[in-house]
Amino acid sequence: SADLKLLEEATVSVCKSLVEKNPRTGNLGALIKVFLSRTKELKISTECQNHLFIWQAHNALFIICCLLKVFISRMSEEELQLHFTYEEKE
Repeated sequence: SADLKLLEEATVSVCKSLVEKNPRTGNLGALIKVFLSRTKELKISTECQNHLFIWQAHNALFIICCLLKVFISRMSEEELQLHFTYEEKE
């Protein structure tokens, strides 16, 4: 769709930067871990109508989906693996 193309064009520089730096920083993996750890709170948030938390979770999931789409469409399986095997250096 036209909106999707506009989104991709607007975020291309951010995605390129993340692709370059993520193997060293582990930011994508960290975002996914935080999202997964907070999913338990989603049910409680909907019951309490905590719209701010729901909005934040929605945005995090949207960002993860957009980034994964870019990563999967532009990388080999080996390159992708680098982005999910980050280990903190001592």
